[in-house]
Amino acid sequence: MNILAIETSTPHASVCLIQQAATPAATSRSHAWEAERNHDAHLFPALAQTLEQLGTSPLDLILVGAGPGSYGGVRVALAAADGIALVRQAPVAALCSWSCFAMPEEETWIVSDAKRGGWTFARYAGNGCPGNIDVLTLDELLTRLAHRPARVLSTETAEHLTAKGLTCIQGGSIPTAEQLILAWLALAPEKRQQHLTQPPAPIYVRPPHITEAKRKPWESRKQYPFAEK
Repeated sequence: MNILAIETSTPHASVCLIQQAATPAATSRSHAWEAERNHDAHLFPALAQTLEQLGTSPLDLILVGAGPGSYGGVRVALAAADGIALVRQAPVAALCSWSCFAMPEEETWIVSDAKRGGWTFARYAGNGCPGNIDVLTLDELLTRLAHRPARVLSTETAEHLTAKGLTCIQGGSIPTAEQLILAWLALAPEKRQQHLTQPPAPIYVRPPHITEAKRKPWESRKQYPFAEK
């Protein structure tokens, strides 16, 4: 089974191809890069190299890290996956990016900065995506952390967490495409089937922030009458 994974939910992005997955003869090829906002400039060259390595062999599955995380990064990954799926006739499944951190039989808390004064929070108990992903204020997060388990991870850097007074959290946990494949292989067959039957979509913890235009379109037309037909 040949599986291609794309993970671009953080500035530390990667793609990975595992051939003959879940067999002793499995081989893995990965490409990684760092980018804040222009994942597309790096993603497509990495995908081209990866698919060239696959050659004419069939592609059995495309996995995408659906976030939570970078709004643009996740969307460009899903768009790329849809294009490859169309050409390669392969199914696409979106998996929560934080599934990379889940440990069987061990509760794990994941925290990340949701910006605009919010912090994304989720609980894991085993593999798979958590039932609820909450957005908390910093004070609400600190209250929950007072009763934390032994394992609390974050995609933020240790410096950023320290600046916010969150020294009890282990920072620098980065989801990778290879970890995404391993998380998929660890899922029960019925869970995999459930993901395959759902349309791939980003995981948004809240609606995207859109800045309203200072001038309405009809006001622009009044100012520039030559634009009217």
